[in-house]
Amino acid sequence: MKKDNFSLNKLMQNNKFIFILAIVISFSIWIYSGLGATNDTNVTLSNIPIQIELSDEARDNGLQIFSGSEQTASVTVTGNRAVLGSVNESDVTVTAAANSINSSGNYNLPVSATKTNPSANFQITSAVAPSTISVVVDYFRESTYQIQDNHIVYKVADGYYGVTSLSSKSVVISGPQTEISKIDKVYAVAEINGTLTESVETDAELVLYDKNNNKLSTDLFTMDVKTVKATVTVMPEKTVEVKPTFVNKPDGLEITEDMISIEPSTILLAGPAEVLDKTSYVNLEAIDFSTLKAEKKTFPSLGIDIPTDCKNLSNSTSANVTLDLSGLSTKSFTVDKFSVDGLSSEYKAEVTQKNISVTIVGPKDEIESLSASDISAVIDTSNSKGITGSVQMPVTFKFDGVKSCWAYGDYKANLTITEK
Repeated sequence: MKKDNFSLNKLMQNNKFIFILAIVISFSIWIYSGLGATNDTNVTLSNIPIQIELSDEARDNGLQIFSGSEQTASVTVTGNRAVLGSVNESDVTVTAAANSINSSGNYNLPVSATKTNPSANFQITSAVAPSTISVVVDYFRESTYQIQDNHIVYKVADGYYGVTSLSSKSVVISGPQTEISKIDKVYAVAEINGTLTESVETDAELVLYDKNNNKLSTDLFTMDVKTVKATVTVMPEKTVEVKPTFVNKPDGLEITEDMISIEPSTILLAGPAEVLDKTSYVNLEAIDFSTLKAEKKTFPSLGIDIPTDCKNLSNSTSANVTLDLSGLSTKSFTVDKFSVDGLSSEYKAEVTQKNISVTIVGPKDEIESLSASDISAVIDTSNSKGITGSVQMPVTFKFDGVKSCWAYGDYKANLTITEK
């Protein structure tokens, strides 16, 4: 019998042999890997969120954590290489003990770490870093504050005036009660460079101050606005006269400079150029001549009428007027001529008063030339509003032959109004 010689080349071409060889090699690699992985190793997990929870009672009482609630920690874990390959930050829970907090304040809380899944096949082998954290616990408070604009710094050219306005007049600030209570003022702060001759707009930061003008941090606050638009409206200036106005003044009476004095006699206005171009004076609150006798009288604090869109830059918002009528004359008359004015066409009136006594003031020559027959009493019924029967209505007086006289006092006359 002939014996076949062994051939490696034929063996490598045998598919069954190749298959068995592959299984043996794979099993050997698996055994080696398993034996090598039995050695423990360390891994440090970082950026683990620190969980802080107040007790239910503290939360029910309104306590909140305002600072320190978003801190992170790191720990070192030990375990099998294969296991640690899939461990991440979510597999460790880090907490800060806050259950004992029952009042507002600043607290240092101890930090600890546990496995999220207690049966996980690794161990925590180091202390948590940091070992303690600081938190601010307080009651929530929300308040509204007016925003002051006197910290907008700018310079206007000579002959111009600037006034500041803000896009928001108030700000709502919320946060820890202890810190909120320190806020005394809220300023809009900005600085505009250059010398202004026209209006500008800029962004202004809101800055908080306490009652001692110390700047406060806004780190613990929530603000509905942190900046506002500040508009500086720049307007030209103009000095204008202050003039008196009168009611019931006779048309012919001239008020000369020696009869009147006004303090102040001028004021400084700022306003749109198109308004100032048309304005050479401002009027005072009216003086009623029916209250004036032949004497010297002072009217203090008469209001100044400022044109629309203008601003009074003077210190005074009113003026004192002294009117000297002592050079005029006074005389009383009994008037028996009546007329009715302002009565609706649906009604008729009968004057039941026979005469009325009136005091007349005016220049001496006109008073001496005036007689009762030159005076008519005009009964004004424009406010009767459908009233009928015997009534009293106000009276004014007309004069024939004189232009500078007036009636001093308040007068009424009797008449009967009936329907037609």
